[in-house]
Amino acid sequence: MSATAQPRPASLSRLHREELSSGLIRISCQFQPELLNDEQFAQAGIPLPPSLRTAISKRKAEYLAGRWCAREALQLLGLEGIPQLTQDRSPSWPVGAVGSITHSHGVAEVMVGDANKWLAVGVDTEQWVSTERAARLERELLTEEELKALSGMTPLQRANRLTLIFSAKESLFKALYPLTGKRFYFHDAVRRHPNSLTLLRTLSADWPKGTRIPFRWRERQHSVLSWIALPKHQSTEE
Repeated sequence: MSATAQPRPASLSRLHREELSSGLIRISCQFQPELLNDEQFAQAGIPLPPSLRTAISKRKAEYLAGRWCAREALQLLGLEGIPQLTQDRSPSWPVGAVGSITHSHGVAEVMVGDANKWLAVGVDTEQWVSTERAARLERELLTEEELKALSGMTPLQRANRLTLIFSAKESLFKALYPLTGKRFYFHDAVRRHPNSLTLLRTLSADWPKGTRIPFRWRERQHSVLSWIALPKHQSTEE
C-alpha cells in the first residue's frame, strides 16, 4: 500500500519503490503530461509553485511526478513534507533528508537519504545519446583524458561511454552543489577510474582537487541511470 494518503493523480503511473541501502530509497514513476490538469496538484496535496503556473504541461507534470515520488520516499523514511523549489530551481529538502530528482522522457526518479546516514545524494537519468550527437558533444562534455580513453572504440561504444560519463557528472553536480554552493562544469571532473569521478578543481576546503567520488549506474534498454550517494564519515582522497 502507498505511504501517501492522497489518491495518485491520473497523470502518474507505474510507481516503483526500492531500498538501495539502509536509509537510502529510490522511487520512480511514469508521467503523462497529456493527462495532467492543474486540479491534480490540489488533489495530491502538492502545491503548484507560482513560477510554474504558466509553464507548459510537460514541466508541470515533471514537477508533480518528482514531488509525488519524493513525498513517498520521505514517508518511507519516517519524514513528512516535500522538497521546496528554490530560487535556482534546485529542490530544498525537509530537515532530516538529503535527496535528488531527475526526469527523462516521461519518467521521474527520486533518491532520498536519511541525513543521519547520508551526506549527499545525486541522481540522473539520460537517454542513450546517438552516435551523431555524441560526436558533436565529445569535446564539450569530456576531458582530454576521457577522450583519449575512447581511442579504438566503435562510434556506438563512444556514444554509450559519453552518455554514462555525462550522466555521472550530472549526478556529481547534484550531490556536491548543495554542499559547496559552487557551480562547476563537465571539465572540472574526470572519470579516471571505472567506478568514480575525480575532481580537477577545488570546490571547498572539504572538497579539494583530487577528491575521488564513487558513483554507480544501471544500463537500461533506452537509458542509463547513475547516482552518487555519499555516506557520512568516508575517505575520498586519491
